[in-house]
This record gives sequence, structure tokens and C-alpha cells, in this order.
Amino acid sequence: MSQERTTDELSRRGVLKGTAAAGTAAVAGSTPGYLEQLDEPRPAIQNDVEGRTFILEGIVSGWIGLEPDEIDGATGPPLRLVEGVENTVVWINGDGANHNFMIEDEDGDILEATEFTDEAGEFEELTFTAEPEMEEYYCDPHPAQMRGPVELIDPEETHELEVLVEDEDGDPFEAEVYLDDRHTFSNIASRPGPDEDIGIARFDLLEDGEYSLEVWTYGHERVTEEVTIDGDDEELTVAMSQLETEDPVETFELVLEEDAWRGVEPEEIADETNPTLELEADETYAVEWENAIGRRLDEGEMEPGEQLPGHNFVVAEGDDSDEWNTHVRSPFLDEDGESQTVEFVAKEEMSVYLDQSQLEAVGEITVSGDGS
Repeated sequence: MSQERTTDELSRRGVLKGTAAAGTAAVAGSTPGYLEQLDEPRPAIQNDVEGRTFILEGIVSGWIGLEPDEIDGATGPPLRLVEGVENTVVWINGDGANHNFMIEDEDGDILEATEFTDEAGEFEELTFTAEPEMEEYYCDPHPAQMRGPVELIDPEETHELEVLVEDEDGDPFEAEVYLDDRHTFSNIASRPGPDEDIGIARFDLLEDGEYSLEVWTYGHERVTEEVTIDGDDEELTVAMSQLETEDPVETFELVLEEDAWRGVEPEEIADETNPTLELEADETYAVEWENAIGRRLDEGEMEPGEQLPGHNFVVAEGDDSDEWNTHVRSPFLDEDGESQTVEFVAKEEMSVYLDQSQLEAVGEITVSGDGS
């Protein structure tokens, strides 16, 4: 299964740097139902259109990026607008509080603004010509937390990177692809039809420079390399190799309950809430866990729109919930009593395990040894 942005912001939709994945292959996270109401073009890449279209969800804690892929799941993402032409921002009221969308210059003067709405699920659209004086966008009732930068770009000075991801047999493969702080999947950006399997990730409107590329998915080796954009579009192929793991040296048994994990085995973690998992670097471990709550989320937590597709087991590094770097993310389980086994190799950087749909269900991981 697949992973997402390795240093990105956190939201219920794009939690842990990217969109949720289900099954053994990465798929788009649960797109909120209200996106289907939008009669807006939502191209995967936008080099071929004059301006750009962005879709945001507004909640009191911040603006959450929905589309295009480069902002999916990011809080207060930069809006990279094409200068001198019409761009469009569509935003959805995600929590029923009173919101609007405004753009200001460096002096705080309002340049563009939408109407206010206080009904969850309603959306507003703003089409405007991007000008150099545009500095930031924000919500007037919540200007501190609901704010993000505006960046202007010249499409004639930008280029596209196409990444073809293959498995060990050379067949198209679905994985998560990061380019610096951008994230997508190797099938979403190419928008394949239902019978196609293209395995391509695209990043558009890239300025000349050096970029860090990372491709990975659960159960496979990460691929990292530097990519140079220098005056032309670029293409490259990435081959994904399966991780070779030893037999687990220890198996932990956990039950996922409301807002917490409960330890079952071994005896030292039995009945503990969010027990600490003590690991040795470079050893293989297994976690057998049971979903004891089905698909439940607190009422209103994902409103409006659809829930994430159940619950899963994630291993990450970092202690700031806005900066979790994910190492393992399992497929989702959505039935009460359903169980799953996840195997992984312990790394020194690992520090937490959690459920992607219940961010309160977080336990610590300690890893001893230097990995040598």
C-alpha cells in the first residue's frame, strides 16, 4: 500500500503527508461528496491551460488544500497562480462556521473577496487575474489561522517532470511520489481510464533548479534521487523493488478502540492504553491488530463529505502532528472485528504509531541500537 508526503501538513483528508490509500495499491483518498457537485475543470496538470484552478476546504483551524494534487492535504498551501491571466479558486465551507475567501497585498489592502457563507457544504467560486501585488489569502473572520501565501509564476519559464514508476518486472506500478513539498500518486496525475494502468506521476509548472524526488509504497524499498530541471521538460523512470524482510523477532498484538490502542500481547503491554513498542534497529517486527470500532468517526468530524475508508496502522517519525514523516501505512479496515498483520523493519527514526482516522490514537515507539 502507499505512502504520502514525507514532510507535509496534516488534515483529516490528507493526513500524514498525503492522501489515504486502501488495499495493496494506492488510491485517492475519499474525495468529499461535495466535490462531485462542482462543475469545474480539475486537470491533473495545468501547463496546458491558461490559468489555474484551486479547490480548498475552509475550516476554523485553517484552509485545507484539495486540488490540484500538489496541495492535496496541505494546510494553508501556497497558491501558485499564473501571472497576468485569470485563475480560479473554489472553496467549500467544511465546518459550518462563518467564512469567506480574500486576497490582500503586502499593505493588507483587500484585492479580491468572495461572499460569506456559514453553511457546511456550500461553496463559493472566485475568478480573478493574478497580479504582482497579491501577497496572501485569508478568511476575514479567522485571519490568523485561515491564511496562506500567494505565489506568481510565469508558465513560459516553467517545465514539467514526468515520472514513470515500474515494478521489478517493468510493469506500471502505483506508488506515492514526492517532489520536495509536492505529492501525488503514479496514477492520479495521469488520470487513467478505468481500464488503463499508466503508472505515471506528473509535476507541472516547475522552475529551473534542483529537486529531491522520493518514490515509495508500503512493502517496497524507497527510491530517492536528485532531479535537475534546466530549461526543458524532463522524464525519468523509477523501478520499485520489494522489501526483503526476515521473520519477525517479535509480534505485538493491539486492539484499536475509540481514540486509543489497547495492548494485548506480549504480557508487558497487556491492557495498556497506547503502549510503548520497544524495538531494535534493523530487526523485523509484526503488529497484529484488530479493528474494534468498524468505520466510526465522531459525528461531524468529517462533515461535510465522506469519511476516510476505515482505520489503519501507521508508523511515523516526529512528535509534531503537523510534521509526521511516515514510514509505514497499512491498508484500511472498515469492519468491526476485522484484523490485519503489518510487518516492518525498525528504523532509528521511528517514534510513533497511530491510526490515520483517529489522530488521538497515538503510541510511542522506542528504537535502540545504531542500526549498524
